[in-house]
Amino acid sequence: MDQKSIQTVTAIQLAMMRATQPHLRGQHFKMHGCVAARFEVLPVAAPLNQGLFAAPGSYEAVVRFSSGREKDDRMPDVHGMAIKVFGVSGEKAHPDAPDGEQDFILADKPVFFIRTAADYAIFMESLAKNAPLGKPPIEFIEYLMKTHPKDIPVLQSFNKQIQTSPLSAAYWSQVPYGLGADASTACRYHAVPQAGIDTGKPGAGHDYLRERMVERLGEGLPVVFDFMVQVRTDADASIIDNPTVEWDVEFVKVATVTVPPQVFDTHERRDYGEKLRYSPWHALADHRPLGEVNAIRKVVYPASQNLRAAITPIGQGNLRLTEEELRADIDDDFKAVVDRLSRTFGFAAHSKRGRGTHTWGVVGKGTAQFIVGPDFPANEFFTPGKTLPVILRHSSPGAREDDRARDGVAASVKFFSGDNGYEGPGVLDILMNAGRQLFVRCIQDFSTFVHADAEARKELVKQGIMMEPELIEAYRVRGSFLDSRYYSWQCFEFFDSAGVRSYIRFRLVPGDRGPERGLPKAGFRAEGAPSMDPVPDDPRAPDFLRQDWIYQVRHSEVRYILQGQIHREPDNVHPNHEVLNPARAWDEQEYPWRDLCEIRIDEPILDNEAVNALDMTPNRSPACIKIPLATSPTQYASLGHARALVYPGARAVRAASGQPQNN
Repeated sequence: MDQKSIQTVTAIQLAMMRATQPHLRGQHFKMHGCVAARFEVLPVAAPLNQGLFAAPGSYEAVVRFSSGREKDDRMPDVHGMAIKVFGVSGEKAHPDAPDGEQDFILADKPVFFIRTAADYAIFMESLAKNAPLGKPPIEFIEYLMKTHPKDIPVLQSFNKQIQTSPLSAAYWSQVPYGLGADASTACRYHAVPQAGIDTGKPGAGHDYLRERMVERLGEGLPVVFDFMVQVRTDADASIIDNPTVEWDVEFVKVATVTVPPQVFDTHERRDYGEKLRYSPWHALADHRPLGEVNAIRKVVYPASQNLRAAITPIGQGNLRLTEEELRADIDDDFKAVVDRLSRTFGFAAHSKRGRGTHTWGVVGKGTAQFIVGPDFPANEFFTPGKTLPVILRHSSPGAREDDRARDGVAASVKFFSGDNGYEGPGVLDILMNAGRQLFVRCIQDFSTFVHADAEARKELVKQGIMMEPELIEAYRVRGSFLDSRYYSWQCFEFFDSAGVRSYIRFRLVPGDRGPERGLPKAGFRAEGAPSMDPVPDDPRAPDFLRQDWIYQVRHSEVRYILQGQIHREPDNVHPNHEVLNPARAWDEQEYPWRDLCEIRIDEPILDNEAVNALDMTPNRSPACIKIPLATSPTQYASLGHARALVYPGARAVRAASGQPQNN
């Protein structure tokens, strides 16, 4: 067996999991339903009467229906039916397999597109390289053209199914399994709904497959699958290690899988389904997995399962809104944008071994003395006279390590309750950047910008999706982090002590309240680029910004003033109201900036692990501050709303990435 290729596949699979959402399965992570079932073995003759099929019997089972890669059910994909049968007896195929379980792993495509471990390694290397760019596995296709050109259509059609319902589709094992002790006997499995395969219209919603399962199993009638076996008694390596072709052998019914009417769409059942571990190696010895693809699964499945189990929620403390609240009313388009950005920023965090954006920065700790004036609305948090511990981080938004790069600057502040010093998640995070406003209006436009190359971004500027003047305003001719003013861009709902809602934006200004410094000259053009390489003759050190700030903190007085801008609640406010537009600053004459606190930073934090552990999210705030929620990705409120959904996943990826991390 090609152990080197198996190790390559395993390493890439785990890396890709870390680069997206490592608490999810490496494959088939979207579960449509995990349902209770009954697996009933029928009387069968030789050579079928082996292992579980040796005698008639009835067994409890659970069946997990899933999609291979897509989170949107309307997208073509490969879909899974994983059956776990309980209470079986006999010798196990693998010593580490759980006692009394037999798993059958099926998909809605008769054949697989990979033959050997070496093929699989080439595929995974190509997939890892091209998938983040939205491209097919180009190198693997070129390899197949030279070695197995007939397999190219198998690859290209593998994940092109659009189901009507998981309960009305047929499924195959694709790869072979043993049937008894005879080494020349192999079989494949097949499950077919007794009511027939439904090729009707797909649903209209993001999660219609789950919804159709709920509807069908709520009708009071069971769903029954015929479980069938296809046997070859002439199985050699050429047959076993070629799952890319169908066998010209009849399938024989050996059992039924009955899914009774039930309520399965509950939090408890979803949690149970997510915790289930399936593997083709959870099997009796008479049903041992065969071939190199199954040999890879023998290693990859437990490795990915162990990685999932090791991931714990990170950065979830003191969040204002739960994930359920954040997702409750968003439409399918919003879900799709969030899913895509989650994958993109997860991959960026993994590949950079640090934050996906704002990778490089500098951190210090100090105190915030609240200096709120009497004209500021009374509230639970911003109260005059109190002092709280704070941590402040400056960074370069463009994620470039070289401080000489032409870029913006950013500042994030974390407030702590004062009960445990600088320990814990904090009680309020405020994320700010140079420039009074953002250069896009909503998360849909932001996603379009993120996934466009340099030339396409120039077109986005021409189309008005990206706004050049606002982008230019975010640039700084960077001399010191202490030169700039920083703005929150998005606004928040703000509730005074009487529960009256208004809206608030934040900014951080230098302690001397000096003017904005470092603005580019009038002729500067960004042309859609959020950052640029340094000018060729810049003589400064690559880390001059960070070292300057550390020096100032150690040897001088580093002060800032945090200010708030209160906007009364407009009439008929809605998620796309102009008050929520992140690309438009509020009038400072009508809505003046008011002092909230003076921040003094007196100690740099240089310990890399401590900086790694620091997380910031706009969703961490006291009860008087709340993210405005959107329903669509084209609404102004969608920007902050989406950030609250994307950040925790990227944070988990960053925590799971290799050490030391870049900060």
